[in-house]
Parts: sequence; C-alpha cells; structure tokens
Amino acid sequence: MRRQSIAPIVSVVVLLCVIQSPTAQQPATTDARDLVGTWTLASAQRIGAGTEAVAIPNPRGLLIYDAAGHALEIITRGGRTQYAANQPTPAEARVTFANYSGFWGSYRADAQQGRVTYRPEGAVNPSLMGKDLVRSYEFKNNRLTVTSLPGEPEDQAGMRWTWERVPPVDNLSPTYRKVIGFWQHVVESRVNLTTGAQISESRRAPSIIVYSPSGYVGVHFPPLNRKPFAADAPTPEEAQGALRGYIGYYGALTVYPGQVFHNILAGVSPIGGSILRRSAVISGDELTVQLPATRNQQGEDAQTIVLLKRLSGEAEMLPRQ
Repeated sequence: MRRQSIAPIVSVVVLLCVIQSPTAQQPATTDARDLVGTWTLASAQRIGAGTEAVAIPNPRGLLIYDAAGHALEIITRGGRTQYAANQPTPAEARVTFANYSGFWGSYRADAQQGRVTYRPEGAVNPSLMGKDLVRSYEFKNNRLTVTSLPGEPEDQAGMRWTWERVPPVDNLSPTYRKVIGFWQHVVESRVNLTTGAQISESRRAPSIIVYSPSGYVGVHFPPLNRKPFAADAPTPEEAQGALRGYIGYYGALTVYPGQVFHNILAGVSPIGGSILRRSAVISGDELTVQLPATRNQQGEDAQTIVLLKRLSGEAEMLPRQ
C-alpha cells in the first residue's frame, strides 16, 4: 500500500539538556540479516507436551528487526474487553497481562541452532528488562515461526507465533526515508506556550518509537522505577502498578508535511482505533515530536514536547535484497 511522504523537514533548535548517548548495540550477525524487516502476526498457538496446539483467536502483533541489532515486539489479540473506567482495576490489569505483551531491545541470532536471543531494555513486563530471552525460530517461504522456550513468563510459556513479512512501501521518498528507524526517548517536557516557561521535565525507563519502512509504527514507553514481579506471574496489584503510566501500542503510519499520524491498531489499552497526530521535526540524529497543545483554565496553552535520538535508520531498517 502506498503512503504519502514527509515534506523536507526543517531543523529545530534543540531544546532541553542533552544526556549521554544510549549504549551502542552490537551489530547483529550476518545470519540475522534474514530477520531484518517488518513482520505482522499471522497466527498464535499455545502448544504443550503431548497435546494438540490450541489457536489463540484474533491474534494481532508487530515484530521489527533492524540490522544494527535492535528489535521491537508487540503481541496481543482482538476482541479484548474494555476497561470500566479510564484506568484498569487490579483485576482488569491482570487480564491485560494475559492478553498483551511486548518489549524492545537488542537481539542476536544463531542460524545454525535456530535460536534468537533478545535482551529487552524496555518491556510491558518489568521482570524481563535487562534479562536474556531465548526463543527458537525458523523460516518457511515468507513466514517466520518463533517458539517460546523454557524460562518465559507464565503467560508466554508454551507459545508459537507465526509472522508474515510486510514489504517496504513502494517508492520510498527521500523525506520518508529520513524518519525510518529506531528512535530512543531522551526527555520530554511540558512548555507553557503563552509565557514560554517550562512547566515540567521528565524521563522514562528505556523507551522507543520505531518507524518502519513498511508503513508501521511501534511504541514502548515504560515509566521509571517499576519493580520486577515477586513471582513469575504478577498479582493483580502488581499488574496495575506496572501498567500505570505505560504507553504502548502499534499502528499504521501515515505522514504529511511536518507531521506523522499514528493510526493505532492495538495497544496496552483495549480501546483501539485512535489516531494520534504529531508534529515531527528531524535535526541531524535528533527527532522532536510535539503533541497537540491544550489550554488550561487560565486560558494559557501548553504543549508536551518529546526529544528522541536515532539508534538506526534507513540503512539498518531495509531488508537484504
């Protein structure tokens, strides 16, 4: 499907303080080049010893690999029950953990053993962050089958996912190519547009926006200072705490001059179908994303501005020809 391109993006004065560059990832092995690209979830099955595989209904998901050793995964399903209020109750949060998972981080692939090892930096499940996650994989035609191995959290144990490759958008324009990549969150600020004063500044646990050359966007924005779960599966209260402040979703990406549109297909919240309109300005290896302004009771306009740093780009995101 063809998508529109971003018009030439003007430079912007870098606001906020600059922090240290993210830890560089080790390049993925040559064999991992077969993984590079964008994949959507075709099927999900729960498998068990001596039992037939059980298909998970309405599977939804996005999997993206680049050639610099970065990966993003989001797995969920359609038809989830919406929360009774804006925020989930403990019981609703626990159900979310059973139906929504994902992470971003580094990966390395061993083609001879058919193993891929992930190192999540940010994840829906805080217990996964900073630990190795090993799965088996195999290719068949244009599909990638990934199977969980012992050691996965309870909700992901005994799972097999089949992913289908999505080709890049036809005739990618030079301006569209600039936005492609893994972009790591640096800092976000709230600015009073009436006075120019900075209202607040905040950081997150390792967070990412991924713009795919295949027309998809993936987001993992976990908050700081979440604690690992006491056991393999979270209690309802632990689940509620882990989701508080977490922004995560994937969707279709459309772009217009100076703007990106995130057309959400599935996210941490069961409510889907939202369209997020964002200003997007690239200066060198920095991306500034501006959310729409809002007005307070005093009639003053304020805006949230997010600064991100490029981890990879066009050269690392396009699959091997």
